[in-house]
Amino acid sequence: MLTRCYDAVQINAVINHPEVRPHIGAPELGDLDLTEAVDRPEHWFLMGDHGGFMLSWSAPEVREVHTFILPSGRGKWAEAARRSMLNYAKYHGAKMLWTKIYEKDRHVIRFARQGGMQFTGDVLETFGKPYRIYRMELS
Repeated sequence: MLTRCYDAVQINAVINHPEVRPHIGAPELGDLDLTEAVDRPEHWFLMGDHGGFMLSWSAPEVREVHTFILPSGRGKWAEAARRSMLNYAKYHGAKMLWTKIYEKDRHVIRFARQGGMQFTGDVLETFGKPYRIYRMELS
């Protein structure tokens, strides 16, 4: 379903899609280019037919999850992709995952919670907006 991806062109095309980009960081900064991140082995990009995830290294056994799913993959495909991502993370030694979600992106919060993420009670201001911190343990 998902495979580790090293193709920055493919990844950049998905994250800069007009239905994805507004939910990743500050859209007013324009298109993102993750080429440097893709080239760093400590970051894992897992991609499938409709997008995927970046699991960026935060600390030993800890990964920050970034989600970028095209509208065509939202719903059942995204749920299966999330399971695939969780299995990959666990198999490759991650013990804890965390993410930050803009508090008004309710659909993203719902997706994270359905996958097992729990709100920590912490809010981080990034790009001038409040982002809620969610985390989960992998066992």
